[in-house]
Amino acid sequence: MTFALKELSRLLAPEQTVVGAVVGIEGAVVRVATERGAVTARTLDAVAVGDRVQIKNGIATKAPVARQVFPV
Repeated sequence: MTFALKELSRLLAPEQTVVGAVVGIEGAVVRVATERGAVTARTLDAVAVGDRVQIKNGIATKAPVARQVFPV
C-alpha cells in the first residue's frame, strides 16, 4: 500500500526519463509526443519540430542519436 501524497507526487513529477518527438513549440515550452501521449515541457536547447528529445524533471533536452547504422 502506498501513501496518497507519495503517489500524487509521482504522478505530477515522474522521476524517469521519457523520450519522444517534438510536435509543437511555443517559446521555451515544447509539446512532445511520447509513448504515453502528448507532454509539455520546458527546454533550454534550440529544438525544432521532429527532433527527438528526452524529458527529465520537466526539462526537455536533445536525445542522443546513434552514430552508426548496421544493416540487418
